[in-house]
Amino acid sequence: MNTVLLLILLGAVAFDIIIGEPPRRLHPVVWMGKIIHLLEKHAPQNNRALYGAAMTLITITPFAIAGILLTRTNHIFAIIASIYLLKSTFSINMLFGSAKKIEDQLKHGRIETVRSELRTLVSRDTSNLNETKATSATIESVSENYVDGILTPMFYFVLFGLPGALAYKVVNTLDSMVGYKKPPYRQLGFVPARVDDFLNYIPARISALIIALVSNNPAATLRCALNEHIKTPSPNSGWPIAATACALGITLEKPGTYILNNEADTPEPDRITQAVTLIKKATVVSIVAVIILLYCTTSLCRINF
Repeated sequence: MNTVLLLILLGAVAFDIIIGEPPRRLHPVVWMGKIIHLLEKHAPQNNRALYGAAMTLITITPFAIAGILLTRTNHIFAIIASIYLLKSTFSINMLFGSAKKIEDQLKHGRIETVRSELRTLVSRDTSNLNETKATSATIESVSENYVDGILTPMFYFVLFGLPGALAYKVVNTLDSMVGYKKPPYRQLGFVPARVDDFLNYIPARISALIIALVSNNPAATLRCALNEHIKTPSPNSGWPIAATACALGITLEKPGTYILNNEADTPEPDRITQAVTLIKKATVVSIVAVIILLYCTTSLCRINF
């Protein structure tokens, strides 16, 4: 079975690199979003936290069942469908491409365009961001999305196969749509947000190790990240963001919320390329690690004594 999982992973990565994102109407994450939106529209005024928990289970169920059914057969069509679904759980090319596009806009002084495009990447108010703050927001987004959009789906694919990766993506999509602390989502999004925190807990910490590993000074980067990550209110996002700030020797700031690596240089737009290169290296290490783990749980990697 793990040989098939290895094939599915390699196919999904190749799909992402060669083709990229499927059309919106055919994108499984868009399907998840439509289910969530439909359920949200019918949310009651009372017992909203309980309804949020039910939303989580209801949305996960069809995708988890699809993953289970597809991985019970080695039929070529099931494998192709599995590749397509797994690819939808991570977005490598889109993440790096979006960051590079913002860098190009910053270098041409198109700050209004940058503010508009950043609204799709970050949750903060982008209307008053200057060049430095926009650069910081972009680098933070690349770092955080390395966990949410690449490492964690692969982590759960190794542990639980396609159903695990799909279930995580549902939770992460729920968190991005309703996991806010302000009304009307404070109660409705409570369970999805907490489940998302739980599922990202281990991968977020692994991400700091990997980012440190591919940096120019692994030991110093890791020491710095251990000190800096606690400055963010999130239990998870501080790890990859702090590790990236420390690896690049820059300050990353979310105005009014946190400042990481405060004694370092302020980030210029060309630092986005450096951040993308760093996270690309971390992504390669992550994929190689997943391949090795899947490979070594098959008979191909067993040593007979």
